[in-house]
Amino acid sequence: MSLSPAAIDPTVDIPAMVKEAICKGAGDMLSDYTWVVDSVRREKDGKGKVKEERISYEVFFPTLKSGARTRGVLVVTSRNQVPVPVEELEKERLNAAERIEKEETKNARETPSAPEVSATRLTGMMPLGQYTRSGITHSSFGVSRGGVSLAIPTFLRNSELSLTRRETIDGRETLILTFTPRPGSQFTENEKYVAQLTGEIWIDVQDRIVTRLSGRPAITPAEQPPAVYVEMMRLPQPGIWVPHVTRINGADYPKLFDGIRFDSISTQSNYIRFSAEVEGVKVGTPNQ
Repeated sequence: MSLSPAAIDPTVDIPAMVKEAICKGAGDMLSDYTWVVDSVRREKDGKGKVKEERISYEVFFPTLKSGARTRGVLVVTSRNQVPVPVEELEKERLNAAERIEKEETKNARETPSAPEVSATRLTGMMPLGQYTRSGITHSSFGVSRGGVSLAIPTFLRNSELSLTRRETIDGRETLILTFTPRPGSQFTENEKYVAQLTGEIWIDVQDRIVTRLSGRPAITPAEQPPAVYVEMMRLPQPGIWVPHVTRINGADYPKLFDGIRFDSISTQSNYIRFSAEVEGVKVGTPNQ
């Protein structure tokens, strides 16, 4: 199946635009980068007092010698804005390298699977970015007590969309659409909250990719912070869109999510193209 670019003048073909936006964010280019994540967790106690915790990570997706990709490796670099001691940081990097080495050994024993069919081959469109699926789980005494998952495609596939305006954002023409839940949509347990949200989705006209999503329960004051928020950022070279800010706000909406009663904000930045080959247990810090 091949998709044609959605018409936007004189009117926007919204169903076609949705399909195109899903395809344009179906890339896998994050595995070529390392970046920094600043994670903030904000929680209210019974008296409404806010407790805040900040952790910063460095993230990378090394390439094994076999050519396969590992899962993302996260190394804590600071806690509450206090840098991790150099000795501890090097120890964590060493542990990460050992995990990668085990992944390589496991991968070598397994039979290679059939190659995945890319979004480009399916639709004839080249992805220009990568949407990610962010998740939070809540557990007590080692037992899962709930969770939440946040992904842009879920909103695109299960919402009624209407164009409200066009704006120029950072010199780029942008379509701003409102979304409401589509009646009859089915969600996983961790995404059932989506059926209660309304909000806005921003789509870049040139690249046809979602650049921002903001949602809150229908009857919510405008000054109230969003319940969910996703913002993408464009890397000028090579012109791709990557995650920048992700927010799941259970502190201000304690009854919305399944067991999540804190506000989680992750800011991703300092993207650097990176390629690391496993060699023994050596994993170095990427050069800028």
